[in-house]
Amino acid sequence: MQGSRLFWNLSAAMAGAVLSASPAQAGPWTMPKGEGRTIVTTIYSHAGKSFDASGNSFDAPDYDQLMAFFHTEYGLTDDITLIADPSVRRIVIENAGDSVGLGTTELGARFRLYHNDRFVLSVQATGFVPGTSRGSRVAQIGSNDAQADGRIQLGYGFTLGKVSGFASAEGGYRLRSADPPNEFHGDATLGVHASERVLLIGNLFNTWSDGRGRNGYPSYRYSNLYAGGVVDVTRRVSFQLGALGTVSGRNALRERGLYSGLWLKF
Repeated sequence: MQGSRLFWNLSAAMAGAVLSASPAQAGPWTMPKGEGRTIVTTIYSHAGKSFDASGNSFDAPDYDQLMAFFHTEYGLTDDITLIADPSVRRIVIENAGDSVGLGTTELGARFRLYHNDRFVLSVQATGFVPGTSRGSRVAQIGSNDAQADGRIQLGYGFTLGKVSGFASAEGGYRLRSADPPNEFHGDATLGVHASERVLLIGNLFNTWSDGRGRNGYPSYRYSNLYAGGVVDVTRRVSFQLGALGTVSGRNALRERGLYSGLWLKF
């Protein structure tokens, strides 16, 4: 039971930390009442190619992005976790200069509807406060609008012999103001404990627009894969490191990059 609690907590933390393509997603597990976690995550990504409207890659101006997220979760009750996730980022585009400033800030809560020793079912509702304005119509760049996101989340903990792990899946819909279209989201996570202190984890984040936006904003889709590991340094401090890549897309960047994170439990 103690091992089950451990990987449930690890999975919740990692899912909130590796938010890359869309910094709002978190796992279905909630924090215990009165306990919290802050995860400082940095993500660097580069794109020298993009996907066209048919999903084929082509050479495009170099794009570099450095992001930092300060994801905090706190257990208001055992079934309700509060979420705050401010961010900053720098974007450099070849022949178009650079931009430094605030990214979006996500605020909301996760509500646990059901759980037992293996399963957990939750819903999450969050809103996004826009950051520094950037005049781009590329899906992964132009997130300058107010947004509201709702999703349903399912998690499962398992053991196979001496190996323990977890899997989670979630689906959601995001309302966006201004010109961009609204979005569907479908995400999956798989984690396996290589040892008592080391967790190996992979995440697949999928985003689809629900059509075209206003004023010529194109429809788009993209799928980002993250793979890495988390090492427990102490009971309250962990470190993560991994790599990311866009595996498919349409009217979107083809990104490659690295991410790291520091988890602080309080």
